[in-house]
Amino acid sequence: LMGARVARKPKEEQGANDLEVLHPNRSATIAEREVVVREYGFVEGMQMLAMLEPLLVDLQDMMANTKPLDFHSSSTLFAKHMEIITYAIAVSADVEVEWLGQLNQEDGYHLLMLWWGVNGPFYIRTVRDRVIVERAAAQSAAKAGAGQTSTPPSSPQAMETPNASES
Repeated sequence: LMGARVARKPKEEQGANDLEVLHPNRSATIAEREVVVREYGFVEGMQMLAMLEPLLVDLQDMMANTKPLDFHSSSTLFAKHMEIITYAIAVSADVEVEWLGQLNQEDGYHLLMLWWGVNGPFYIRTVRDRVIVERAAAQSAAKAGAGQTSTPPSSPQAMETPNASES
């Protein structure tokens, strides 16, 4: 047939693999509800960054002291900051905070791990960069301090301007 159009994949399908690489969304059934945990976009991620700052400070302290982020330390860290994490999960999974509060241990932990798997790498990179910058600044300060020699302070007479005594 002349003029017949070749069936093309919908645009959503054409870029599906690209989108998955760019935004590693994860889906699961949690408490009989299909939930998609998505990676924050740039602006949303920056807003979450400000809100999650207390968590990031503690994570930075752990990383700066070369403590591994193992199961025990991460569970303790998450428990300490669960109020802000609950809100962050609700945003990422597009669910209600109240619904999250009703989850049992297994479902809640599963959703927490999905959220951290999707969004955690951004926060770990952020904290890692902070640790690197702090270490570099400390090394620079140590080098600068090691190269300086102590000089006595100037006397008050030496600091006067030449015309100051003539007034």
